[in-house]
Amino acid sequence: MLSTTITQILANSSLTVDEKVEKITGELHSYPDKGIAESIEFIMNTDDANAASYPANYLALLPNLQKEKRKVVENILDSKPYLMSAITNLVKQLPDDVIERLIDDYFKDSSSSDLYNVIFEAASFFPEKLHTHAPRIEHKYIKELILPGGPDSWVDDLVNEYLKNKSPEYLKQLAGLRTDKALDALLTLAPRVPEEDLAQLYAYIESSGVFPNTRLASVYFQSYRGYVVSRGESPHHMGGSFPHPVPKCLVTNTPANRILTLDVSQVDLEIESAYNPSFFWYESDYSPDCLYVRFTEDGLQGIATPMTDGEVGTGLIPGELALKLEAYPLKYGRGGSAVPGYSNHQVGGYPSLMRFERFPRCAVCGKGMRFLVSIDSGMTPFGRLGFDGILYGFWCDDCAVSCTYRQSDDFD
Repeated sequence: MLSTTITQILANSSLTVDEKVEKITGELHSYPDKGIAESIEFIMNTDDANAASYPANYLALLPNLQKEKRKVVENILDSKPYLMSAITNLVKQLPDDVIERLIDDYFKDSSSSDLYNVIFEAASFFPEKLHTHAPRIEHKYIKELILPGGPDSWVDDLVNEYLKNKSPEYLKQLAGLRTDKALDALLTLAPRVPEEDLAQLYAYIESSGVFPNTRLASVYFQSYRGYVVSRGESPHHMGGSFPHPVPKCLVTNTPANRILTLDVSQVDLEIESAYNPSFFWYESDYSPDCLYVRFTEDGLQGIATPMTDGEVGTGLIPGELALKLEAYPLKYGRGGSAVPGYSNHQVGGYPSLMRFERFPRCAVCGKGMRFLVSIDSGMTPFGRLGFDGILYGFWCDDCAVSCTYRQSDDFD
């Protein structure tokens, strides 16, 4: 039985946590139904929150399954509240009424560490549901997470606080709101911001939706959440072969992996180019800050990077896979600083950044490039992605240029 196999893997003290995750994920995904029924059964029958987290985290990697995920969470809420920490990664995929129940439970016992993890996720993916609770929230990080889409009164308060003491922290909080009024406030404050803070202010403005010098859009406002799936399940391809040469490392000749090719005919984005944006990356001791390529009638051209003779890297994406997209209800994006390694993939919308930094400029025309995709590190149903941090993809539609840029924890 699979439950026995999972128990044996968990009991194997010679395995690291990451190795246990990979083995359990592989076992579950090998089942005819992708291990869905087996995951639910295991969670329903265990009293060990740590053990339950493994199949629950696996379910979070799979698209759809809203009824099944709801069933798991409601069973824990009704019968086994001591397993709450296990379902943390399922929170982002729950319906509104279950989220509201989780929020109510949190404010009945806000000292619970298990409930804190759950409310952290609820604040990340349903910030608007916590706006009315803002006066009751004491945790700094939760306060940051619920900023997106906040009321106009928050903008007025933050502007007044900034004008009193000129702390850049209030500019950062305004950037977290991402409403039209908050963006207007950042632009209006720019002439009064000290010169040493201007670069950071411009980064805040770009993450809020426009380039400060042109007022042109810096993001694609329609947003999708992504799940790594097998090649036949989505037209948005990851890994595998690619019909053109790809970038390679100048020093080691390591060929880049195709991280994602976005089929723009299948998404509701304002992309008019005749080319499907593709993003590439390679891992070496000499990985670049940004990796630029240009799409032309003659194929793919590297910009400030050598190209292979046709070889494509295969070490970062575990197979010929694809990214399945579903509409993302986060109108104003996620708040706070992104934490990598949780498989939170995104197309369109506002970027969830580890650090506020200015967006790349097109290597052809010099204009700011719009944020288009982010591919997080972490597990997939097929194995772990082979890079650290988060890869962000930017696109210049006029020049058909893509830029892949990474943020990670090893930043100096």
